[in-house]
Amino acid sequence: MRRRPLPPVREEVTQKPWKVLCDSDWVVYTLVASVGALTYANSLNGEFVHDDIPAIVSNSDVNGRNSVYKVFKNDFWGTPMS
Repeated sequence: MRRRPLPPVREEVTQKPWKVLCDSDWVVYTLVASVGALTYANSLNGEFVHDDIPAIVSNSDVNGRNSVYKVFKNDFWGTPMS
């Protein structure tokens, strides 16, 4: 008994819906930036906590009371490194 050949498989070329959306890089970048912004948006109205008072509020380097030279000479807390 002789087998007859199978008919050729017909493939339709269609783009997947997500591929059409992600075809442009700006869509992906905008989505990533939006998710990041929305994730941290609720923290913008929060108060300073734990070590924020000495590191930010009373730090002369951050408040602009020190010169640029002292900014590079001081450590994270605004105190001289040497």
